[in-house]
Amino acid sequence: RQMCIRDRHTSGDILSRVTNDIDTIAQSLNQSLSTLISNVVTLVGIFIMMLTISWQMTLIAVIVLPVSMTLMRLVMKHSQKYFTQQQNSLGDVNGHIEEMYGGHQVVKAFNGEEKSVEQFEEYNESLYTSAWKSQFFGSLMMPISNFIGNIGYVGVCIIGGILAGSKTITIGDIQACLLYTSDAADDRI
Repeated sequence: RQMCIRDRHTSGDILSRVTNDIDTIAQSLNQSLSTLISNVVTLVGIFIMMLTISWQMTLIAVIVLPVSMTLMRLVMKHSQKYFTQQQNSLGDVNGHIEEMYGGHQVVKAFNGEEKSVEQFEEYNESLYTSAWKSQFFGSLMMPISNFIGNIGYVGVCIIGGILAGSKTITIGDIQACLLYTSDAADDRI
């Protein structure tokens, strides 16, 4: 005897997930791969150049990286659940629309318009809530990264001032390290 397993996903939900996932993967591959290679090469070059100027200023600039990465990881961990909820809610909305559009005559025949609208509003509210939360937490990453980067920038300035005061390095060396620190922060983002 064969058992029939009921699919819990509507065709609109599946279509929405496939379309959105493929689009996300395509954008990631197009943008991220070339940017990743370029940024890694740039960061290695900046690190080497900063080491030739002052290991102390380089150390301050490098110490900022784990702090920044830790904070980014915390924000991403917290926001990931909302991005997942957003994708699920989008699938629910698209699935509901597809089912109601495809079964419009049946919905009208059984006087189900009001229930359909209520269900849509529920799905749409869930999408709205998860979308704004995911966008909010996603938008925190840039300011946090800039803030931590600026702390590293100030640290390089302070160490550079101390080293220039003791005539260990020149002001031009400090300026070069500050430019490298700024470029490294831009590439890290």
